Amino acid sequence: MTFFDINSIVKDINPTRLEAYLLSTGWIEACSISDKAKVWHRPEEKYFDLEILQPINQDLKDYSQRLYEAIHFLSEYENRTASKIINDVGNFDSDIVKIRVISPDVDGGVIPIDDGVLLFEKAKELLVSSTLSTFKKKRFFSGSWPAAVREFIDTLRFGQTERGSYIVNVIAPISHFSEKEIPEADCSITRSISNNLARSLQATRVAVENYEKTKDLISFESAVSSGVSANLCDAIIGMSGTSNSRDIEISIEFAASEMDSQGILRSHRFASSHIPILSTASDYYKGNFVIQNYEARGLVIRMDHEPTEDYGVIRVSSIVNGAAKNISVQLSLDDYWEAVKAHKPGYPVACQGDLHVTPRSAFLVDPRKFRVINNEDLFDEQS
Repeated sequence: MTFFDINSIVKDINPTRLEAYLLSTGWIEACSISDKAKVWHRPEEKYFDLEILQPINQDLKDYSQRLYEAIHFLSEYENRTASKIINDVGNFDSDIVKIRVISPDVDGGVIPIDDGVLLFEKAKELLVSSTLSTFKKKRFFSGSWPAAVREFIDTLRFGQTERGSYIVNVIAPISHFSEKEIPEADCSITRSISNNLARSLQATRVAVENYEKTKDLISFESAVSSGVSANLCDAIIGMSGTSNSRDIEISIEFAASEMDSQGILRSHRFASSHIPILSTASDYYKGNFVIQNYEARGLVIRMDHEPTEDYGVIRVSSIVNGAAKNISVQLSLDDYWEAVKAHKPGYPVACQGDLHVTPRSAFLVDPRKFRVINNEDLFDEQS
């Protein structure tokens, strides 16, 4: 590290942050030298002779040089690079979300320009989705952001990228907004959002693994209560690049200035092979999905048939994953007339097929095994 380097980052290492860092790492203040500096010692007997002179008056001409010496001393004592010490001190009161993309084509610490732009864009979307779901759990967020969300997002900043495939750092300063509803009363708004992000990433992994085993869309349902949304899935998908070929690792480093009281898993990895499943989850949360071998059951609420056609279409009022849907079913004329007969007395019908659902419609593809459920059938099924 040169003098020029340390001088350029003085603004990020103010005396308060350095003092907080020294206290958190076990140093003990021994004395003050007027209003110019503080002297720190180690509490351990074998290290008691070690001494750090911390400059505290930024107006002094030699402030930058003394700060350089303090950082250099800490670097030697902790056996870590000076840049890591600077990073930890500068971000002492910030949570950091580290997003790492892993692939042979980024091993050299560079990334194709289109994928790089996409990575930064999706990193922001990741934090936006986590912030939104901290305040309210939803399958899909659209429209304008609440004021509290905008206020928090405006505090975020991108840190220096790192080698290690390719790593983007999102820095979130610890914030305590006044007159705002804090989701977790015992911590800052920043930590509430970091905790929510960690929980939602864990829930996403569990949902992906369950879907891999079962191919059942219901695997994604319970994850919503943990903060998973279509927006979160889309952010992860985008981070894998325009060809969806990179693994993604998301880890959260908590600010040392705030205690971690929950012990949440902080590192989460998604393989490129998970991207198609995340895409399926995103579609499901947006209301676009297919359930194979589905049996639609319910009352016939509409019937359509043209005299020149050899088929008829009915709509069946049914419940799909807890939501009311009117399912369109195209039937042969024999089955269609059976449905017409069932309509007047109010008998439910059933039909199997592949159910295609969108936010505005639902229809059964390849319908088969149509039947009318009359009173006797209902009695038999209930017994």
